[in-house]
Amino acid sequence: MKTKDVNNAIENWLGGHADRSAQDWLIDEMKKDAALAREVTLRRKTDEILSDREVINLRHKLTAIEMRRRNAGTVRRTVIRSARYAAAVALIAILSTALYLTLRPSDSPGELYSANYSRYESPGAVRSAISSENTLMENAIASYAAREYDKAIVYLEQLINTGQEDMESVFMHGMANMEVKNYPVASGSFTRVIDHNDNLYLEDAAWYLGLCYMMTDNKDKAVRQFSTIASSGSRYSKQAARLVRRLK
Repeated sequence: MKTKDVNNAIENWLGGHADRSAQDWLIDEMKKDAALAREVTLRRKTDEILSDREVINLRHKLTAIEMRRRNAGTVRRTVIRSARYAAAVALIAILSTALYLTLRPSDSPGELYSANYSRYESPGAVRSAISSENTLMENAIASYAAREYDKAIVYLEQLINTGQEDMESVFMHGMANMEVKNYPVASGSFTRVIDHNDNLYLEDAAWYLGLCYMMTDNKDKAVRQFSTIASSGSRYSKQAARLVRRLK
């Protein structure tokens, strides 16, 4: 989902313009992503209502009534009929809105987080297993790769406290804390990476910081963070743009 324009894929599929490979990709993504499946269902139901021929027929009838009113001068009957048709149009609009609100996927932070968070895979994960002969960073990466996040945090904090850390250790400290749902501490680590402004982890730190804001009820900060990412050339820009729309 990071490399495809999901919005275009959905529109092409619903409009019958998607080729076989695009259809298979979207169906596979919907099986894996419940939020995406609900979004597609919502759009399909909304399209059905908007394309309902009754609405088009009502417009034609209103035009015909106006022409008859001008020709025959039957103002009173025309007003009554127009009011009835206008009420019908209003009812359809109300039902459309109700359906949209009913089918619209929940925008709770937890669900948005689950749909957009993916575990960071450290390039250093191929390093050797934990050993007394390894450096603190090597042991930290080995613990993270083994999903032993509490151990990784201990090693990383020891390294940071020695003053020998680089931005890789600070960033991985943030990632390990995200995995144990300690979002405030993770936010601090990612902010430090971003403030450093001269390392290889800036894009990732910015993205994960936005997710941390979302999970600590800092909605305004999350929207600003994702808006900045969306307007950049980051590989997370499309995901960020979708989250901005869902959070507002």
